[in-house]
Amino acid sequence: MTQQYTYHLHRTLRYSLAPLLMMISTLVSAQEIVSIHNPWVRATNPGQNISAGYMTMTSSNDVTLISVASDVAESVEIHSMKMENNVMKMRMLDSIPLSAGKPYKLEPGGYHLMMFDLKKPLVDAQVVDFEMTFKNNKGVEFKQKVKAIVKGSENNNKQSHHGDHEHHHNH
Repeated sequence: MTQQYTYHLHRTLRYSLAPLLMMISTLVSAQEIVSIHNPWVRATNPGQNISAGYMTMTSSNDVTLISVASDVAESVEIHSMKMENNVMKMRMLDSIPLSAGKPYKLEPGGYHLMMFDLKKPLVDAQVVDFEMTFKNNKGVEFKQKVKAIVKGSENNNKQSHHGDHEHHHNH
């Protein structure tokens, strides 16, 4: 090989590999930024085409959850529930900011993920895949995959809010 050819080969490899290495390091660091604990999804009753997802998220840096997608639903939205004047109110949120080191709970009766237009019923012990998109304080987005277990529909009878949810939801 000539010296000129070797120079161009090294230069091409350097500029080709740099973006790839940056992407890999971003993906690796994304897994280290947000830890997810106890992810679960509520099983559905016959004819029900919505469900809710719950988990606890803890971030090592200040980040914001900006969107969620799932393989089992046409759309997933971030929602909050709270009691106002003795009426449970549900709202869609654009995002959830996570402060470094502070656990953020998505739980029944509070913040949660709403899954709309389910592709099929969700049954006990099924696994649901989520892809969560976060943004750091520099505006850089990263994705994190989460596997959640479906928990039996007996929980639906204890605390069901899905019927009311349809009345307060704006697509």
